[in-house]
Amino acid sequence: MFLLKLLAVGVLVMVGIAAIAFLEEKLVSGPRRKQIAERAKQKLAASKEKREG
Repeated sequence: MFLLKLLAVGVLVMVGIAAIAFLEEKLVSGPRRKQIAERAKQKLAASKEKREG
């Protein structure tokens, strides 16, 4: 019985870690990565205009 409870706690901990990782990716890393990519595009466009102009 003790091993079954220990297994249940282990499963809950793993599910919690997976949920935190998923939410971090969706709510923090994803938007941040998009913001960085947008800034890079803007800098590239600005440098391209400088060279052409």
